[in-house]
Amino acid sequence: MSNLPDDILQQILATLRPVSLDTITSQMRALEQQHTWLMHASHVCRAWRHVSTPLLYRTLVVRIDTTHACKQTSNIELALANGMHNMARHIVVLVHGPDPVAIHDLHTSLEEAGVFAHVWTHVTHVHAAQQISNLGWANNVHRANQQAGAQLHLLNSQLHKVLPTVQSIVFSDLASTHVYGQGWLDGLMQASRLSSLRVFSDAVPRSKETLQVSRLHIDGVTFVRPVSARQLRVQCDTLVELTLSSIRDPGVWDIFSSQSSDSGLVFGQLRYLELVYYWESRYVPRLTRVEDPESEVEEIGTGDRLEPVFPVLHTLCVRRYPGHLPTLLTQFARSQTVRTLIVAGLQHEVPPDIDFTQLFPQLQALDVRIIDPIRATDHEYVDGVFTSAFAPKLHKLSLSMDIQQPLSVELDGHSMAFAHTLQTLRLVGTIDPSVVEWMLRQLFVLTDVELDVMCVGPHVASIALLIQHIGTSGHNKPISKSVERLSVQSSTEDVSNGAVYRGLLQRFVCRMPRVYCVRVADEAVSGLRKAVRTLVASGVATAHAPHLQTLRVLAWDF
Repeated sequence: MSNLPDDILQQILATLRPVSLDTITSQMRALEQQHTWLMHASHVCRAWRHVSTPLLYRTLVVRIDTTHACKQTSNIELALANGMHNMARHIVVLVHGPDPVAIHDLHTSLEEAGVFAHVWTHVTHVHAAQQISNLGWANNVHRANQQAGAQLHLLNSQLHKVLPTVQSIVFSDLASTHVYGQGWLDGLMQASRLSSLRVFSDAVPRSKETLQVSRLHIDGVTFVRPVSARQLRVQCDTLVELTLSSIRDPGVWDIFSSQSSDSGLVFGQLRYLELVYYWESRYVPRLTRVEDPESEVEEIGTGDRLEPVFPVLHTLCVRRYPGHLPTLLTQFARSQTVRTLIVAGLQHEVPPDIDFTQLFPQLQALDVRIIDPIRATDHEYVDGVFTSAFAPKLHKLSLSMDIQQPLSVELDGHSMAFAHTLQTLRLVGTIDPSVVEWMLRQLFVLTDVELDVMCVGPHVASIALLIQHIGTSGHNKPISKSVERLSVQSSTEDVSNGAVYRGLLQRFVCRMPRVYCVRVADEAVSGLRKAVRTLVASGVATAHAPHLQTLRVLAWDF
C-alpha cells in the first residue's frame, strides 16, 4: 500500500462512503460516518494524510439546528483556513429541529458558516434538506416570513454570486413550511447551466425561463394550490431521466413544453420515466404565500393537452395507478423500445391478466410488486400474475407478493421461451418454499436467484441435525443445475438466524450443484460459514454436496 501512486490511493479512499442516502436522517449519518472514516485514514501515515485531506473537504456541510436558536455547525471555515476551498464539489445544507427556519435566520446561518466568504467555482452539486420533528407551525417564523420578500431576494442574489457553477440541485422538504414563492435556491436555478434538479412542486424556480435539464424529480405535484401559484415549466426535449411523485391524471404533462410545438410533446431523449400516482399526505398543506416585489406570477392554462410521445424510452416505472393500468401502459408501448418495466400497486390496481408480451414485445426485465397481502383463497389472482409475467424474451424477473400457498400454474408452450431465457429471478414477500422450488425446476438457464422472503426452508436446530438430514439418501435431489449465485434475506421471527440459514443449506444450497456464491444478511455470515466448514470436515459435503468445499459465503447489501 505504501508504494501505491497518490491518484490510485485517492480513488481507494474515495470509496469510504456509505451507500444509502434516501432520507435526510440517513444523509446526515452517512456524511458523519464518511468524515470519521477519512479522519481515521488521515492518521495512518503522512502519505495517507496528504491524499485523504482533500477528500475531507470534497463535501461541505452546514447544519442548522432550530432547537438552539438556529445554531449552525459547518466545516466551511476549516476548509477556507486550510486553503482547501478549491477541493469542494458538493455543498449540503441540513435544517433540522422542531420548528421551521425563517428566511432571515437561514441567511444569517449561511453567512456565519462562511458560505458567502468565497466564490465556490468548483462546486457543482447543492443539496438542501429541511427536516421538521413535528407538525408545529411556529408563530414567530410565520410572522417573519410575511416580511421575507426582500430578504429572499437578497439571499437568492448572494447565492447566485458565490455558487456560479452549480449543475445539480436536490431539495428535500419534510413537513416544513417552505411556502409558495419562497424558493431560496432560485438564484441557482439557471436554465442555461442546470443539468439535474430534485424539488417539491411548491418550491419551484421563480425564473421565467423554461428549464432545460437532463434529470428532473418533482415530489408532491398534487398539493392543493392557490389560484395564482406559479407552475414549473420544463422543456421535454432535453430530459433523460424523469420522476413525478404524487401526480394526478390528466394534467401531469401540463408543465412540459417541446421546442418544436408542431411535432407535439416529444420526449426525444427520455430513457427513464417513473410515475407515482399515490402519495398519502400526512402534513399540513403548505398554502402560505409571500409576495416578492420583483417577481410576477405567471398564469399557465391547460388549453388543449398534447399527447406525449416517448420514442427512446428504456425503463418505465408506474406505481399506484388508480385507473385501468393496461390502458395507461398502452400509451408507452407504442414506441416498442421499453426494455425494463416496474409495476407496483394494490391488487385492484394491478390486474392479473395484463399481457406484457403483447404490450412490450422487447421486454427484458419485469418487476411486479403487489403491496397488499394476498389471501390464501386468491389462487386465481396469484396464478394470473405469474402467467402474465411469462414474457418470452424476459431475462430478469422480480415478483413481490405475499404468497402463502403453492402455485397451480404450469408453463405452457407459449411460456417455454421464458424458461429458456430467464437468467435472474428475485422473489420478495411471504412466499412458501415450495413456490421457489417449483420455479427453480422450470427455469433451465437461471444463474442468479435473490430471495427476500419470510421463510426459506425448514428450521434446523443444530449442525448435527443438518449433517444427519443431508446424509440421508433422497434428501439431495437437485432442484436446479444452473443457479450459480444465491442471495437470501429471511425475516422470520422467533427463530435464530442459525436455524434459519441451516435450513437454507439443507433445502436449497446443497441441492444446487453449480452454486459457488451465497450472500446472506451480515449477522448470519459467520454462522453459515461455520456450518459449511463443519459439513466439509465431517465428509458429508464430499459425498453429497461436493460444491460446498469451494462455496463462498458473503454479506448481502440488499
